[in-house]
Amino acid sequence: MKPDTEQLLAADKKHIWHPYNAMGSDMPVYPVESAHGVRIKLTDGRELIDGMSSWWCAIHGYNHPVMNAALI
Repeated sequence: MKPDTEQLLAADKKHIWHPYNAMGSDMPVYPVESAHGVRIKLTDGRELIDGMSSWWCAIHGYNHPVMNAALI
């Protein structure tokens, strides 16, 4: 059974530290539906441009077909 968004957010809050945030921070986490290149699409339909990514994402972008093939 696939966990719902609320279950995923609760697990995220309990187990994951997000860089650029203080430990235990109550900063919001935004569920992502998909990503391609520098664009990230949130589950609520908003689309963001990632201007804070790591250098791997900045160079190759998200969902790069060659990188995906290498992972598979």
